[in-house]
Amino acid sequence: MWKNENMGHGPRHGHREHGHDCHGRRHFYTKQERIEMLEEYKTWLDKEKQGVEERIEEIKKSL
Repeated sequence: MWKNENMGHGPRHGHREHGHDCHGRRHFYTKQERIEMLEEYKTWLDKEKQGVEERIEEIKKSL
C-alpha cells in the first residue's frame, strides 16, 4: 500500500536510521506511482476524518 516517500503521515510512515532507509525500499518513484500513493493517502485521511466526526458525535450525545 504505502511506499516510503517521506510524507510523514499515514499508515506506513517510513523509518530511517543513520540516513539510510532501514527497510531497503526505493527512494525514487514515477509520477504515476506518486499519484497512486497520494490517492491512497487521501482515502486514508477521508476515513480518518469520518472516524473523528463520528467520535465527536458520540461524545456530544453522552454530554
